[in-house]
Amino acid sequence: MRARVISNLCIKGSYYKLTIKPSTSIRAIAGQFLMIRPAAYQAFYEPLLPRPFSIHRLSPDGNLEILYKVVGKGTAILARCGNNDEIDFLGPLGNGFPVRLTKGSSGEILIVAGGIGVAPMLYLTESLRASCPEKRVIVFEGGRETVDLLCVEELKKIATEVILATQDGSTGIKGYVTEALEWYLHKRSSEMQATVYACGPNPMLKRIAEIVYPLNVDTYFSLEATMACGIGLCMGCAVKRKGGGYFLVCKDGPVFRGETIDFDF
Repeated sequence: MRARVISNLCIKGSYYKLTIKPSTSIRAIAGQFLMIRPAAYQAFYEPLLPRPFSIHRLSPDGNLEILYKVVGKGTAILARCGNNDEIDFLGPLGNGFPVRLTKGSSGEILIVAGGIGVAPMLYLTESLRASCPEKRVIVFEGGRETVDLLCVEELKKIATEVILATQDGSTGIKGYVTEALEWYLHKRSSEMQATVYACGPNPMLKRIAEIVYPLNVDTYFSLEATMACGIGLCMGCAVKRKGGGYFLVCKDGPVFRGETIDFDF
């Protein structure tokens, strides 16, 4: 499908927000993703393959927002796209977060984002607020330094509480975001019930799984993976399944129950 670039702005540092208008209206849920490639560069096969990006937000007027970080050639090319340029994309793809499962259940909702893993979590927080307005929604966001903390003010307007962590101590708790989560769970009592949604690097997700293992906590993890097709053909995004076998992040995920993933991959 093709879309027109509405804006492509540098938020801060190497972080950008791309807003596109699809040629036809689409529906998407938090946690789904798009495979994206700028149309103008296809003749030069740059990039050769599309890149996967989480849907940051679907606006009421049908515009799609993508939050991304420039880390290599593909994202550098994307950052050069200007207003009215055309984007080719495939999606929405994947299963997304099961927002409705928490409705009517007890406990708090804890959302954990590491670095650019915050990209799908604003949309998730909005969706949870709409689905479960009576629940406490606590957002934990972490990064190496202050520049890596994104969407903080937007999240503060939606969530019950936002807890920040930076590895250099420049903002919030000094340390990893998983340490902030562990501190909060210890403070709230080991008997508390909660649902944890998380997106970030695999080591972060592995540590969260270790922290909540002895607790009464359901976990839903959005995994990051290198993808070439986004539809399960290239087999490049395989991750180990507990008990044997493999999942494909693009086809079976990207959202999984935390207890189903073997993070020793």
